[in-house]
Amino acid sequence: MTVQLKIGNENIPINIIWLRDNCRCSECYDHDYNSRKTTTQQFLKTINIKIQDYTQADNNLCIKWSDGHKSEYHTKWVIDIWTRKKIKIEPNLCFGEELEKLPSKVSYNNLTLKECLKELMESILKYGVGIITNVEPTLEATEKLVRFIAQPQETVFGTMWTVGNHKNHKDPSYLNGPLIVHNDSTYFNESTGLQVFHMFERDINGKGGFSTIVDGFKAAEILKKENPSHFKNLTEIEIESEYIEPGFHYKCKGPVIKIDPTTNEVYQIRFNIYDRSPLPPSRVNEFYKSYAHFLEILEREEMCWKHCLKPGTVIIYNNWRILHGRTSFTGKRIFGGCYISMTEFLSKARILQLI
Repeated sequence: MTVQLKIGNENIPINIIWLRDNCRCSECYDHDYNSRKTTTQQFLKTINIKIQDYTQADNNLCIKWSDGHKSEYHTKWVIDIWTRKKIKIEPNLCFGEELEKLPSKVSYNNLTLKECLKELMESILKYGVGIITNVEPTLEATEKLVRFIAQPQETVFGTMWTVGNHKNHKDPSYLNGPLIVHNDSTYFNESTGLQVFHMFERDINGKGGFSTIVDGFKAAEILKKENPSHFKNLTEIEIESEYIEPGFHYKCKGPVIKIDPTTNEVYQIRFNIYDRSPLPPSRVNEFYKSYAHFLEILEREEMCWKHCLKPGTVIIYNNWRILHGRTSFTGKRIFGGCYISMTEFLSKARILQLI
């Protein structure tokens, strides 16, 4: 059964079980702790609830239920949640040239201003990339910057980490060879959300070492257009990623392209050619053909923003969307950074009313 809410000239049916389950009166909801009050018996009774009477007037919906309980709702609150209306920043899918030009550049000195922090966060939500200038090239200053957004995420690599051409961990990023663009930590059950990079020191006589980033959402869009079957395969076929070093062995299975079942939109790319475990995917031939096609798109020149990280400039990107790589290099190349969990980043975005 439903209640018909009239909004302008439109009647919107709202399920009555959902309405009763989401009553916000003081008997049903604890507003101090932002938590429902319920018992097993109360919840089971909700399944068979009926409406005795209801009225809608002046943006209020009042319901008298068959068990005598009364509920009052703001109509707009009901409609916005039921129809999933919300403040939303649509991703702007980018070729490499656009990744270079469109993301916001915010001065570190202005991050204490709410509007500047919102500009940085909005850039990450919209383009997958945010850039902060005028940062002291130290790990301490980088951490201070990060904490304007959220606390750094501790992983096997530490909380704040430094990467150079030395073997701190059993990971190819600690070597000086080229890196194909990839997403980090595909072997975690929840991949790290944001990645923070800040170059500290670069050998003036060193060669190479250019950073490369690609918009994975744009690449997925192109794959779907060029070969819908290949796109579908990478949303369905699960592959296993793993990371092994003394004392740690991480594994996680999932598709390369993750789709939100509610919106049917891509919400995560988990592409890492290095961290794939030997466990064969369920449809081997289909997987390899689709994976190779996606890699070929990611490697196209027009997809890539190739740039040189510089001391004083911090780049933050969405690891669920942006793939990063590197050309080979000679000489000393030391940079630092950290991860921020997607959970913490989205929490901050909600506090700033960006999503």
